[in-house]
Amino acid sequence: MTSAVEPVPRWGAFAFPNYRRFWISNVARVFGLQFRFIGTGWLVVSELDRSPIWIGIVGLAVALPTILLSVPAGIISDRYDTKSILVFSQAATAALSFLLAGVILAGAATIEFVIGWSIAVGALAALANPAQQAILPRLIDMRVMPSAVALNSSVWNTMAIIGPAAAGVLIAVVGTGQAFFVTAVGFALSALMVLRLRLEPVPRRPDGESGGMFEGVRFIFRNELFLATIGLSFFTSLFGASYQRLLPIFADDVLDVGSIGFGAMEAAIGVGGFLGTLAILKVGAGRYAGVVMLASAAIFGLFIAAFAGSRIFPLSLTFLFLAGFSSSLYLNLGMTLLQVHVPDALRGRVMAVWSMTWFLSSVGGLPAAGAAELIGTPLAVAIGALSVTGFAACVYLGAGSLRKPVREAAPAAVAAG
Repeated sequence: MTSAVEPVPRWGAFAFPNYRRFWISNVARVFGLQFRFIGTGWLVVSELDRSPIWIGIVGLAVALPTILLSVPAGIISDRYDTKSILVFSQAATAALSFLLAGVILAGAATIEFVIGWSIAVGALAALANPAQQAILPRLIDMRVMPSAVALNSSVWNTMAIIGPAAAGVLIAVVGTGQAFFVTAVGFALSALMVLRLRLEPVPRRPDGESGGMFEGVRFIFRNELFLATIGLSFFTSLFGASYQRLLPIFADDVLDVGSIGFGAMEAAIGVGGFLGTLAILKVGAGRYAGVVMLASAAIFGLFIAAFAGSRIFPLSLTFLFLAGFSSSLYLNLGMTLLQVHVPDALRGRVMAVWSMTWFLSSVGGLPAAGAAELIGTPLAVAIGALSVTGFAACVYLGAGSLRKPVREAAPAAVAAG
C-alpha cells in the first residue's frame, strides 16, 4: 500500500505499470474507433450509395443503445470484475469489426446489416464505458487521479487529429473493408493489453450489498456536487456541442473556406483540447477545481458564441482553439471530481451516467439542425453555446459545494504490478 506521506510520483499515473498498460490499450482502442467513425460514413455514402441522412441514422443506431443501456451496464461494473468486462467487450467488438470487414470485402454489405451491426457495437460500448472509468482506482494511487484522467483524455485529443487523416488515406489506398480490419486489430490489441493487467481479483458483490440498478442515479440527485457536475456535462452535450455537427455549414456557407478550412477548424479544436489536457497534467486539479470547472464551461460558451459571430477565418480558428482548450479543462476537471468523491460501491453506476451524457450530442444534433434551418446556423450555435454559459452561472450560484475548496484525494491501495 502506498504511504500517505509519500510524495506524488513525478510521472503521475505513468509511474504505475498497470496504468501504462491500460493507457496503451486505450491508444489502440481509440485509434481503431477513429477508423470506424470515418469508415462507417464512407461506407454508407460511397459504398452503399445512400444519402447523408443515413449517416445520422447509423450514428443514432450506435448512440441509442449506448444511452439506454448505460445504467444497467453500470451495475454490472459494480458487481463484477471490471477487467473481465473490458476484455470481453473489446474482444467482442474486434470480432464484430472483423465480421463487417469480411462482409464488405465480399460485397454483401447492406444498410440494414450496417444498422444492425451499429446497434450491436453500441450495446458493447455501453457495457465497456462504465468499466473504463471504474477500473482506474485499481490501477493507480488516487492522488494521481487528475493525471490519469488527463492522460486518458490526451489519447482522444491526439487520435482526433491523427486518426481521421490516417483513415482517409487508408480508405483511399486500399478500400473501406480493409479500414475496418484496422478497427478490429485496434480492439483486439486493446483486449490483449487489458488482459495483461496484474490486478488483485475483486469478489462479486451480492445484490443486496451493491444496491439496485438506479442507486447511482439516486446518489447523484442527493449529492449537490455530483448533480451539478453531471448536469453540466448533460447540458453541454445536448445543447453546447451542436457547433461540431454544424461546422461543415460554417466552412461552406458562412466562412466560405471549403474542405481545407473545415479540416483546419477541426484541427484547431483538437489542438486546443490537447493543450488543455497538458495544462491539467502540469498543474493538476487544484483545490478550487469546482470553480475552475464552472468558469471554463462558461468561457467555452462565450468562445463558441464569438466563433458563431465571426466572419474572419483566422479569428474563427482562434475562437475554436480557445473553446477546445476550455472544454478540455472543464471535462477533465469534472471527471476528476467524480472519480475522487464517488463511493467505490457506486462507481460503475455513477460513471455510467456520466458516460451516457457524452452520447447525447448525437441526439442534440437533430434539434440543432432544425433550429439552424429556422433561424440560421450562426444564431442557432450562438444560442446553444450561451445556454451553456448561463447554466454554468446558475450552477455556480446554486451549488455551494462547488465553490468550496476540494478535499485532497485519499491515497488508495493499488496493484501496481
